[in-house]
Amino acid sequence: MSTNVEITGDKELGIMFRDFPENGYRKPVMAAFRKAAAPVNKAMKAAFPPHLKGLSKVIRTVAYKGDQPVLGVGVHGGRNKYVNRRGQAWNPWHLIYWHSYGTLANRSASHIFVKPRRQKTASRQGGIMPNDFLERAWNETSSKAEKLFEENYVIELEKYFEKHAAS
Repeated sequence: MSTNVEITGDKELGIMFRDFPENGYRKPVMAAFRKAAAPVNKAMKAAFPPHLKGLSKVIRTVAYKGDQPVLGVGVHGGRNKYVNRRGQAWNPWHLIYWHSYGTLANRSASHIFVKPRRQKTASRQGGIMPNDFLERAWNETSSKAEKLFEENYVIELEKYFEKHAAS
């Protein structure tokens, strides 16, 4: 007595296992990250103070290269320069950072700075008042972004499996 068994889909299964680290893991994760980052990006741009609205174009979503899928949302725009009325060019990141966390005596107490104030400027008063607009935007939308990621990751992973399923 003999039985003939025919296996279908072995080619698709081989392709799926070979491509899974890149296409089955990284791509769905990055697609879900991008969809989850959209409300954070929008909230950060909307949170800008009126006098800095022109700098909101440097708020972007950037995918980082590496082994792990990582996506950054925030101030990414070293290419653009802000030129003030004296003709001095500034990196927009510095301006946004100063207005968000303050300078000199008005530094934000809630932010952890890498370097303390220099001895040279320790006695100076004044400075830019902290506004914490980026922190507030992140705090308001981080839970929504997490929820969107969880929903979209399942959808993106199902798309991958449907695409590579045996017919």
